[in-house]
Amino acid sequence: MRIPPNMSRALSVSPGTPQTLVGGSPTAVLPTPLTVAATPGALGTLLVEYQISESGTWIAWPAGDVATATVYVLTGPVHALRFTATTDDGVVEIAQ
Repeated sequence: MRIPPNMSRALSVSPGTPQTLVGGSPTAVLPTPLTVAATPGALGTLLVEYQISESGTWIAWPAGDVATATVYVLTGPVHALRFTATTDDGVVEIAQ
């Protein structure tokens, strides 16, 4: 899924089905600053990872797997975000 500048989006994340959000093209980065709110389901956790370049390694955000609602503001360039739920559906909200 792609997100244009000055937009917000909510994504449902089901266990076993990671959701990925990328910039507008293979070499584009997501618009920053970017606020990411991860809300896991009641019985699960939610992992947020980022990738700096298209072929780069996925890096877990500083909070790791979260079991409660957590918000971070990303200020540096990021090529893509990936969200993975465990056990229970979660929701991620992204805004620029």
